[in-house]
Amino acid sequence: MSAFGKEIRSLVFDLDGTLYNCQELGAQIEEAAISLVANSRGLSMEQGRRVLQDARSLLAETPDDLPPLSKTCQELGLDLRDFIRALEEKVYPERFLQPDPNLVALLRFLRERYDLYIYTNNGFFLSGRILALLGVDDCFRQIYSLEFAWRPKPDAEALQLLLADIGGLPESFLFIGDRYHVDLREPEKLGIPVFAVHTAVDLLRLPSLLGITS
Repeated sequence: MSAFGKEIRSLVFDLDGTLYNCQELGAQIEEAAISLVANSRGLSMEQGRRVLQDARSLLAETPDDLPPLSKTCQELGLDLRDFIRALEEKVYPERFLQPDPNLVALLRFLRERYDLYIYTNNGFFLSGRILALLGVDDCFRQIYSLEFAWRPKPDAEALQLLLADIGGLPESFLFIGDRYHVDLREPEKLGIPVFAVHTAVDLLRLPSLLGITS
């Protein structure tokens, strides 16, 4: 029996922290954002770090719900194109990621029954590199990256654009992510089923929760 409705046709996955967990890669992404802040304001890296951390703290709804780096940089007046460029120049997922056989098997199983999508605050190029390194770049119909609407998650308008682009009623979607306030809260407001991922084991439970175990 499915824990979700039988109407689900589209699975929309977050990327970082959902399909993989890598603290080293996350640290590189944060350092790239710090460098962007520092260079844009003529600051040292340590000063840039404090500016970014202070901004994230001010924007956070709770101490545990820090806003995404992309959204924080935007709030600091930085161009998101520069944010994407900084990630492309300073982040090297090749140093940390490799194919994940369990993830590959899971997503190939799911794609036989659903349309799979990525919805991420990463840029398109970096997202593609990460998916290729994980061995799952052929599993998704489309990547909705930061360039899609230039509005980082969480954002109601960007979400509406994504839903319209894919097409379908709210109950035909399932959103999967690791951060409720970033990935899942806005879809849930629209009556869309959501699934929180905290560990790799959670992802592997998806087929049984969808009622499609073989």
